[in-house]
Amino acid sequence: MKIKLIAVLMGLSILTGVFAGGSKDAQSAAPYTIEVGGSTSVTPLMELFAAEYQKTKPNIKVNINGTGSGDGIRNAGVLYQIGMSSRELTPAEQGMGLKDTTVAIDGIAVIMNNSSPVNNLTLDQIRDIYTGAITDWSQISGGTKRGRIAVISREEGSGTRGAFEELVGFQGRLVAGANESTSTGAIKAGIAQNIDAIGYISLGSVDNTIKAISVNSVTATNDNVKNGAYKIARPFIVLTGSNVHAETTAFINWMLGSEGQAIVARSWITVK
Repeated sequence: MKIKLIAVLMGLSILTGVFAGGSKDAQSAAPYTIEVGGSTSVTPLMELFAAEYQKTKPNIKVNINGTGSGDGIRNAGVLYQIGMSSRELTPAEQGMGLKDTTVAIDGIAVIMNNSSPVNNLTLDQIRDIYTGAITDWSQISGGTKRGRIAVISREEGSGTRGAFEELVGFQGRLVAGANESTSTGAIKAGIAQNIDAIGYISLGSVDNTIKAISVNSVTATNDNVKNGAYKIARPFIVLTGSNVHAETTAFINWMLGSEGQAIVARSWITVK
């Protein structure tokens, strides 16, 4: 009788361990949603990150909102578990208690209509166009076309705009009347429809609907950004607040790991 009782107790002990282990596994695979918002330039990369990450983490859902770097910075740790920015933080923003992590480096391409004969501009010419010192293509030395220049920029608060103005050297001096577009897609559409237009977007977003021109006779390529020859480049940053969920930390660590950086290498520049 004693032997039977011991056997029963041992069986119960084993079952309890099995159920406890099962409960632990279920707990670790509990559903969790990571809200991400901010830079529309970082958004295409983040979408690739999320799609790949969710293949191996089916319990994780990543919602991505391309709302601009300003929003991503303001609402990191508030509306979003992860904010996205395509520019460095200002001194005031650095005092907000956010943790910033660079996950990629991206060039900013100066883009034009595929039919435009203009294939190269100097940094000075780009600055003069964006500040209104040059208003017609005929004013470009050695130019091969005429026509009033349609200047397309990003909206105030855009990380791409902030980085572009700083790197080209005309902060706060955008020419009056410039078309201030609210997304990368809107700029590409505007350029594709107007042979006299000029704009700028993430190098990783350049496709066959528009063309990236050379700057100071240096082509806009990832290799030239990496070796320092192409000067118009900036970081892709993810931001978190003070209370960070373990799943959010795991996702960011994955971005910096071999799988995440392999995705970066497709169209951008790795940081690892």
